[in-house]
Amino acid sequence: MFDFLLEKANDHHFLKPLFPAHPMFIAFEFGQSIYCYQLDLEGLRRVDGNIESIDVKIIGNEEQMEELITGQLKLQQLMKLKAVKVEGRFRDILRLESVLSLLL
Repeated sequence: MFDFLLEKANDHHFLKPLFPAHPMFIAFEFGQSIYCYQLDLEGLRRVDGNIESIDVKIIGNEEQMEELITGQLKLQQLMKLKAVKVEGRFRDILRLESVLSLLL
């Protein structure tokens, strides 16, 4: 599911100005699974292993994650519906939402 996001994020060079200079760590958590990604000037990539500091964490079920990643629903919509829980600094959440909105 997230491979689609990786391909799109790294193909769209017009998004580079939105990518942070310092790495931003993003976690998608559903069920027993946690998928971690790093977003920086190099693009978006999957991170394996233990990450000490997650900047944005999105918690929901697999159905909501799929709706988010495929662009069926935006992050703000899912938050308003209380379908996902988002943790992190407001600025980081807005950056992630902007990147996702332009990608999908």
